Amino acid sequence: MKNKTLKTAIIIGAGPAGLTAAFELLKHTDIKPIVVEMSSDMGGISKTVNYKGNRMDIGGHRFFSKSQRVMDWWQNILPIQNDTKSDFININYQGKENKILLNKKGNSIKLSDKVLLIRKRVSRVFFLQKFFKYPISLSFQTLSKLGFITTLKIGFSYLLIRLFPITKETSLEDFFINRFGKTLYLTFFKDYTKKVWGKSCK
Repeated sequence: MKNKTLKTAIIIGAGPAGLTAAFELLKHTDIKPIVVEMSSDMGGISKTVNYKGNRMDIGGHRFFSKSQRVMDWWQNILPIQNDTKSDFININYQGKENKILLNKKGNSIKLSDKVLLIRKRVSRVFFLQKFFKYPISLSFQTLSKLGFITTLKIGFSYLLIRLFPITKETSLEDFFINRFGKTLYLTFFKDYTKKVWGKSCK
């Protein structure tokens, strides 16, 4: 018998996508994944860094996907932390009261285990000395805070791009302008995106 040639996949980045790819290759194929990560820890922009006792999230991101398959995959790896009292049961172990967390299926999850955390939070952009809801949308609240003149400019710019859209989107700038108009793009998205990612929308 001939020996099978060992296949190797090089995966750049140990963020959620890279780790998922490596896990799936190990689980379903004979391909050996090698994950290359520039930093000393894993998690990409989803990780939490402990700096002098302060825990800071890299990227203030909620976890969600429009794909139920993706959500089910992650909830199988990291069960959702239930925040209602009925999800906990008290047990007495070696003379001490211990709380056991139950997931939706009634299976126990140790409190020390990793779970998807449920946190109430609000994301906002501080601009023109005012708070705007994030992600930015063409809502009445957004337009009223921008003022009458700016709102007119945004409205005109939006109508113009609806009538004459960029036919071939070749950059993130084109993507934003086609969906929000040039004025709103220049107002919110251009500088914000460059600050976050360190790259121009062009």
